[in-house]
Amino acid sequence: MNRLFMAVLLGALAGCANLPQFSFPSSAPASRTANAADALLTEADRLADKVGRGEINRVDAAEKLGEMRIKLVGRNLVDDDVYRLYYQISQLRDAGKLDGDSARKQMEDRLKYWQRRWPGLQNKPANPAFTQFMFKVYGLSPLPVNK
Repeated sequence: MNRLFMAVLLGALAGCANLPQFSFPSSAPASRTANAADALLTEADRLADKVGRGEINRVDAAEKLGEMRIKLVGRNLVDDDVYRLYYQISQLRDAGKLDGDSARKQMEDRLKYWQRRWPGLQNKPANPAFTQFMFKVYGLSPLPVNK
């Protein structure tokens, strides 16, 4: 699948306005989290194909990615924030209230926000896998994390 199409489609899947504001540190072992962003990208590709065929909607795909991210690395402040927006954008896209360009702009702005905030962030999550996955999708530099 064309990466640009994937980026637009995934941008269209985005955000979550209804998630609680929890911030649990990720404590999953490194062996379990090392390739989490790649695993999310693979799953996103699979789900994007289903969305494209009309088998599921964007919100369903976002929910499945959200479940996977929690299974892979748990919750953390950064991923919860990025996922919340991802889910919210998915809802708006499914409702026809947001176009692909606007969705992409919102997600890029949020990712750039985390790039700016990361250096001074106290208690950085060990593996913000969902956020790192989104950086890959949008072709942005990932957050520097210790492995």
